[in-house]
Amino acid sequence: MKILCKILCVAIILWSCRPVPLDVKLDEYEPQVVVSSQVIPNYLMVVGLTRSFTILSSAGFNGGGGNATFENLLIDSALVTISSLNGTDTLFKLSSGLFVSLKELAMPGGVYNLKVVDYGTGKTISANSTMLQNVPLDTVIPSLNLEEEEDTSINLMISFIDPKEIENFYVLSVYSRNSNTTVLDINLFFENGSNKLEYQELIEDRNSDSDTIKRVFTLKNVKTSDSLMVSLSNISEGYYSFLKSRERSGGFLSELTNEPINYPTNINSGYGYFNTHNPSFRFFDLKFLLD
Repeated sequence: MKILCKILCVAIILWSCRPVPLDVKLDEYEPQVVVSSQVIPNYLMVVGLTRSFTILSSAGFNGGGGNATFENLLIDSALVTISSLNGTDTLFKLSSGLFVSLKELAMPGGVYNLKVVDYGTGKTISANSTMLQNVPLDTVIPSLNLEEEEDTSINLMISFIDPKEIENFYVLSVYSRNSNTTVLDINLFFENGSNKLEYQELIEDRNSDSDTIKRVFTLKNVKTSDSLMVSLSNISEGYYSFLKSRERSGGFLSELTNEPINYPTNINSGYGYFNTHNPSFRFFDLKFLLD
């Protein structure tokens, strides 16, 4: 149980865990299943399930008064399976809206098929995703920004080798936490401490002539008492388009107040995105910068 709690903490941060319920444009309101997923290397696959909503239907799914809350949108009862050449795995419910497989997905080029039966509505959705090759981080160098006189900030230089056989798409993320442990790994990084997303960038190599992709940026709100986790994922073009649409929408609050957006999806009879990308990680305790 302790291991599962640790894994859940990691899943929450890497994936922002449960998918944000999408505000979608529907001629006649009928909630649909919204899917999100995250592979945690050497551990598990997490699938998040919510139901879609529209502004006009936010009074609740049964037509009653009051606002639809996030808890109302979580799918609590469902049959969730993932099938591949290695067989079919039935995921277990970790909490409302979160379903987990403890079988490792580590087959680059392998196709994984998701099927969800929502017992609450009787709806069935499906999707498939191909596991892309892991692209490792080549260089990650944090350093103190000495130009800042009052507030400490951290410069970060990141580079990785971009395979040139095909067009590639990436999501680069940096998370911080208040460091209170001498051991840093994916299982312990988010245990017993506050943590947050400090930086995220969607990258495509379409206009890149170099074999190496490099990024240099400054983290303004990170202290030398913090730890960092850098994550790089090689993702599909479809998932890249989905994330780009989410980025352009301005986030969840903008979705509530702006024109509804129909996001790209690979879900049959549903929304969201089922992806099986395999992230690469680096961990740093920034206290070493003071040595």
